[in-house]
Amino acid sequence: MLFLVSFIFARLSRCERRAVQVLFSNKAILNREILPNGIKRYMLSTRVYDIDSMYPIVEAHVRFYAVKHRSMHEKENKDVRYAIKMEPMRVSIPNDDLGAAMHMSIPSCAVHHIDYHSPILPPSKKTLGPEDGRVKRDSGFVIDPCGLSLREHDSYTGSQDGLRCVICGETYGTVANLMAHILYNQHTEKHDDVPVQGSHQELDVDTIFKNKSSSSQTIKGSDKTEECCDAGIVSTDARIDIDKPPAQWYDEYRKYLSESNIEIICVLEAIDPIMSGTFQAIQSYTLDDIEFGAEFAPCVLADRDEGMKDTIGWLRKLVLGRGAVGHSVKIDLDSFHKTLKFDEE
Repeated sequence: MLFLVSFIFARLSRCERRAVQVLFSNKAILNREILPNGIKRYMLSTRVYDIDSMYPIVEAHVRFYAVKHRSMHEKENKDVRYAIKMEPMRVSIPNDDLGAAMHMSIPSCAVHHIDYHSPILPPSKKTLGPEDGRVKRDSGFVIDPCGLSLREHDSYTGSQDGLRCVICGETYGTVANLMAHILYNQHTEKHDDVPVQGSHQELDVDTIFKNKSSSSQTIKGSDKTEECCDAGIVSTDARIDIDKPPAQWYDEYRKYLSESNIEIICVLEAIDPIMSGTFQAIQSYTLDDIEFGAEFAPCVLADRDEGMKDTIGWLRKLVLGRGAVGHSVKIDLDSFHKTLKFDEE
């Protein structure tokens, strides 16, 4: 009898089915933003929501993984063995340094920034180096991550250093700080008559950090550099051929995701508040499930059903709990999965 009771309790206490109430958006979106300093940031995001807001899940946190299947699913490779592994993708929003915790009672987005360390960054962009190619990977200034899963964001906020000076070995988080270090030392070394060989004076900042690009032009007979946007000068490299317009920014990502047959897996772990058991909700995204240059449609509405105030009695409150009628919200599940295209300026 004890065994039967234990068996029934074990079956009832299973909380795997709680994962059914966690919704993932049907589409993930990949877009970019251009920062004031001109550096481009690329982001992959998905939207999640727990439809049971009466008993919200506890300690929910999210993770991303990238699986590169490549050509293993083609017919001619039926019996070929592949070394497939799941590469972790760092989560920027919510911050995975703080556990990537989420409150699931309202739709929230989980965001992965596709930076220099991201496993889904196209190889052509990875060769260019950090900060969208401001300093090349093989220049000697970029620190080898040694196989660790890092984020460029941590370098910008001072949590880690991703760049180093090849002369003195001093490390910095951003290209701007490294450039300031080199220029300052060049000034002091020149003032102190330090020999050029083996000093910071050997370094050409404009060439190393790609300052001599289409955005600037050096004036002959002067040591100053005028910005094209200020002087009204447009170099030959910056001109666009109207007969051959540049390709869309996401074509490179689309091609790499297709060639490598990348599958992006989103894993959400949480605790069922009733059974106190841990469960996982998993969603998979492939190239066909990714929208480029889009954003999620708004899906939260104000709950203004005033007629409910008089119908809520003590029994309903006891069974269903208390709610702020007239001040609560409701979710449009049809709009939850919709995405909106937007034009970049």
